[in-house]
Amino acid sequence: MFEFRIVPKIIFGAGGAEKTGDEIKRLGGNKVLIVTDKGLMKTDLVKKVTSSFKEIEFTIFDGVDPNPKDSNVEEGLRILKEKNCDLILGLGGGSPMDVAKIIAAMATNPGDLWDYQGLEKFRYPPLPLVLIPTTAGTGSEVSRAAMITSSSRKRKTLFLSWHLTARTAILDPLLTLGLPPKITIWSGMDALSHAIESYLSNMANPLTDAFAEKAIKLIADNIEKVVKNGNDVETRSNMLLGSLLAGIATANARLGNVHGLAHAIGGQYDLPHGLLCGALLPIVMKYNLEYCVEKLKNIAAILDENARKLSSREGAEKAVELVSDLCQRLGLPLKLEEIGLKDEDIPDLVEKTDIIPSNPRPTTKEDLFVLYRMAISGSV
Repeated sequence: MFEFRIVPKIIFGAGGAEKTGDEIKRLGGNKVLIVTDKGLMKTDLVKKVTSSFKEIEFTIFDGVDPNPKDSNVEEGLRILKEKNCDLILGLGGGSPMDVAKIIAAMATNPGDLWDYQGLEKFRYPPLPLVLIPTTAGTGSEVSRAAMITSSSRKRKTLFLSWHLTARTAILDPLLTLGLPPKITIWSGMDALSHAIESYLSNMANPLTDAFAEKAIKLIADNIEKVVKNGNDVETRSNMLLGSLLAGIATANARLGNVHGLAHAIGGQYDLPHGLLCGALLPIVMKYNLEYCVEKLKNIAAILDENARKLSSREGAEKAVELVSDLCQRLGLPLKLEEIGLKDEDIPDLVEKTDIIPSNPRPTTKEDLFVLYRMAISGSV
């Protein structure tokens, strides 16, 4: 027995952003709060989206940090109330979309933000929410999750609720054409980690497996191509579709230790989430190997059809090797000591790391010490 949901209406394809104004009107929006970041404001993407608005007022909140903080939510809420907005549009990567989700939910749920951390704490539906990703990575436009960092504790906290889902998700590959190579790599590896972790999850089911397998194939086949030629619409479209499918799988099957560790490290050291997910992915795959041998062999076969001839154990090991090789070709760190982590950091990180029950290998606090040592030293 399993459950499966796809909540938002999804509009996908080149030129999809032109439908934003119509969707806002369909949802009854007249005064829109656009949640984005200052980097995006330096591009013409906001103008491309708002050019579809007809008789729609909008206010822009561009104060979202790369690892979004509780102070970002508070400021966005203040502007929302001041301008009396009735719909929220999240535009950008995962950070603006996550902040947009939390603002939409907090607008209709009383109390303090931290009252709602964890699983299904929001009681009331949010303000109408439209999400438009400008990176192919987080899948936040179709997920029920949002990550917010506590400014005081320097800790990322998960908010997980079906009340954090959009009414409409608009995915237009034309909005991703100007993405720099580094951001393309980091967001793409975030999406690949979503696909692989949801596939290996204890909560996976036949539907999430189908979405995850297709996502792995799309991302693995296109990520190096899109880094070499970021203006190819077909390749950008394939990456965006892979991210979308991985996001749907993740919304239902959840994630594993890659994200548990990445959230703790990112919250403490303010490092890019996708960079951390890519660097951690082969480490955690190796750690989990004995608990998901057949599925890892399936991943190897998706990445290299010659792996079908291997034994189950050889195939599982091949999957780790193939992902590690991909990370190396993309220039990701092979060991986290390369980006400043040290063994003496481990106890503090362990305290800030959530145990992820959907990880295929049961994990204790003691196991986290092992994982962090593997990650710092690059033990693949």
